[in-house]
Parts: sequence; structure tokens; C-alpha cells
Amino acid sequence: MNVAALLLAAGACTPGGEFVPRLCPTGLPPVAEVVVERQGIARWSPSDEPPCATFQPGAAEVRRFFRHARAADPREVHFTLPESACVAAGRVRFADGSTGTWQVERFGLGWLDRPGRARVTLYCVRCRARPWAQ
Repeated sequence: MNVAALLLAAGACTPGGEFVPRLCPTGLPPVAEVVVERQGIARWSPSDEPPCATFQPGAAEVRRFFRHARAADPREVHFTLPESACVAAGRVRFADGSTGTWQVERFGLGWLDRPGRARVTLYCVRCRARPWAQ
């Protein structure tokens, strides 16, 4: 049984639905430092979105993203959430000293990569104010 299934069984995850995947606690330590290295990156040509150059989340917005984001199964994300062409990326250091690289997109979807650990897919339902566009 995977971790998400165990958390769901324990009542810690939301059940998910047609437009939102099952969301579980991340178990991440508090963020100590966020470094934004790139903003307004277009992963592909965003024909139906505002220009990616307008997506400029700062360190405070990325901290808020990590505080409110929940872990999601990447397969469920693919079938339930819209994806944005516009992303920002950088590095993060957590209170326990661990580090990682992150990428977030305009619609509140993100990824965290940490050395020696599996990639975590994150979604922030509460990220609705600028710079997020939901």
C-alpha cells in the first residue's frame, strides 16, 4: 500500500473528485529559506494564457505555496487539473537543514525534488491571489 493510500485510510487526505485530485499532507518541515532563480518561464507556447512574463512569484509567495500546498498523485493531477505553460523555479532550504529544488506554475501546481528522495507533486488549492491565476 502506498503512502497516499495509508493517509487516505487514516482520514488525513481529501477524497478528491472530478476536478481536484486526492490531496494529502506533505509532511515537509517548515521552510527556512526560498530562493527564486527564474520567473516567467514558458514551458511551451501559452496560446490561451496571459504572457508568462507576468508570472513573477517572489520568495514570500513561494513560501505561502509551500505552507498551503498538499501532496498529490501525479497521475491524478494529469487527469484532474489544468496545467499552465508558465512556471517559476528555484531552491528551498527547510528548517531541518534539508534542501531541494522547486518549480511552481501559474495555476498552483508544483514539484519539489530533494536529494535521495522521490519527487513530490504539490497542489495549492488556497493559492488564488496574485501571482496565482485560478
